Amino acid sequence: MSIDLNLIELIFFFISILFIGEGVIYFLFPSYMKKMLHYILNLNTDNMRIIGLCFTFLGTMILYIIL
Repeated sequence: MSIDLNLIELIFFFISILFIGEGVIYFLFPSYMKKMLHYILNLNTDNMRIIGLCFTFLGTMILYIIL
């Protein structure tokens, strides 16, 4: 089986995978997600930036390892 995707199709493919993952988490753990969203809303801006930077770095490292 071979999947030949151009860049736009690949971007939409990964966005759809992201939506599926998010949907499954909200479907299986709705009360936990409410608690997490409440926690995130109460974070100050500096902590949110640090968390965002960590996730960006982690995602970049995973892509580097895969590719």
